[in-house]
Order: sequence, then structure tokens, then C-alpha cells
Amino acid sequence: MRHILITGGNTGIGKATAISLAAKGNTIILACRNEYKANEAIKEIKASSKNKEIHYLKCDLASFKSIKNCAAEYRKQFRQLDILINNAGLITDKLQFTKDDFELQFGVNHLGHFLLTNQLIDLLNEAPEARIINVSSGAHYQGKIDFSSFKGEQGPSKYDGKFAYRQSKLANILFTKELVKRHPNIWSFSLHPGIVKTEIAIKNGNKRLWRVLWKMLTPLKVDTARGAKTTVHLSTSNEVLSSNGKYFEKEKETVPCRLANDIELAKKLWEVSVELTS
Repeated sequence: MRHILITGGNTGIGKATAISLAAKGNTIILACRNEYKANEAIKEIKASSKNKEIHYLKCDLASFKSIKNCAAEYRKQFRQLDILINNAGLITDKLQFTKDDFELQFGVNHLGHFLLTNQLIDLLNEAPEARIINVSSGAHYQGKIDFSSFKGEQGPSKYDGKFAYRQSKLANILFTKELVKRHPNIWSFSLHPGIVKTEIAIKNGNKRLWRVLWKMLTPLKVDTARGAKTTVHLSTSNEVLSSNGKYFEKEKETVPCRLANDIELAKKLWEVSVELTS
């Protein structure tokens, strides 16, 4: 039985992913910030999958302390980690900060997952066929990495939430590329889940305009079960093992943006991320 850790597994795509993978007989661990929502999700996942091996660990990706505590608690409770699904993410249109003073989107969407992965990397290296799956976004195609923006240096009046989100999603893919180089015994993938019916753009105090624009995309959205399909495919298929480090959409390997394949940029982002999370 494989042990699968999913961030943000209490709602949206993460919960749909958990249900599908639990139904296949895996042990599922949800790493979530909200204990009540996590426990409610666990009830639903157990009922839907007929699998009792569903667990919860508290993890606030906006706090390095919480992430380290989560990793330590994981080690106490579980002896193996076969698949890590870095699924959680957020969008905001106003400058906000993590508990460690990083711009919130970069801090949660990239740095939080970067730290959690590296806190548990030895367990993954011990697994016979470990996988790391980073949920990115098609928004990365417009992304750039601005190393002078990670702490919101531009200030609230010049903050561009779209730029910050795109940057964080590009970072997810660059992280995946560098993981393959540094940990070749682990299969690492990134993906775009599609435009999914979640509340990602109407949380975090986003302005009315963003909420309206998100609702306008409704005709293009897929349900969470469909949005989870590529993650589930990357978690279970043997066919993808020949595509280590690749980017997927609709369960197929596809080509990310040019910057996502920049070897030197991926290396620099990794090195800077190590410094920022140390």
C-alpha cells in the first residue's frame, strides 16, 4: 500500500484527487491548514472510497515552522512516503505576506512546497518508485521570475497579483526540472489541471472585479474530478515514467513555456530557495 501526502487535500482538486487515489487502496494523508475542514473531507473521502486509511496532518504553507512541524509529525506517524502531491495554491490581487515575510503567492505556491519537499526528500529517496507531482497552471506561460519581488518589494500600490501568480506557477515547473537533476531516483512531474470549478479566485479578500472575472469563466470550467485526472494519472500510470521532469495537461505530456526549460534559471531559483527557506 502506497503512502500519498497531498497538500490542500481537503477541498477542490486536492479532495477529488484524494478520493480517486483512496479508491485505489492507497493510504492518504491530507496536509491542510484547517483541521475542521480536513476532518469533514476525511469523512467524505472514506465514505466515497470505502477506504479507512485517510489521515490528517496540520500544515500551514504560509509558515516555515508549521511546514517543519508537519514533516516531523509525518515521520513519527508514517514510515514511508511514496508520492508527494504539491497541490495547494492560492491567488490574491492584493499584497499579502506569509508568516516569514514573503509575498504570499510565491511564499505558499512555491517556497512552502519547496521546503516541505526537501524536508521529506530522504523518505522519497528510500521509496522504490517515488513520485513528486507539482500542480502548476497554464498561467505560467505568461510568467517570469523576478528575484527582487519575493518579499513584495514593489509595495502594495504597484503590486500585480497576476504577475505574482504566474511567477509562482512558473516556479513550480522550474522546481520540477531541478528536482530531476538533483534527485534522479525520484520521478517528478508538473501539470496544468485545467480551469476548474473551485473557489481559488474568490478567496483571500480578492476584489469584486476578480470574483466577477472568475465567474465569467464558468462555461470553460471542468468539475474537480476532471481537474484531478492528470494528477491521478501521473500518480498511477507506468507510461509516464519515461517522461521524468515533464509538464502535462489533459493527461498528456505537453510543452511548457521557454523559460520553464531554462536550466540556469532553474538552478538559480533552487539555490535562492534554499537560502530563503534555511
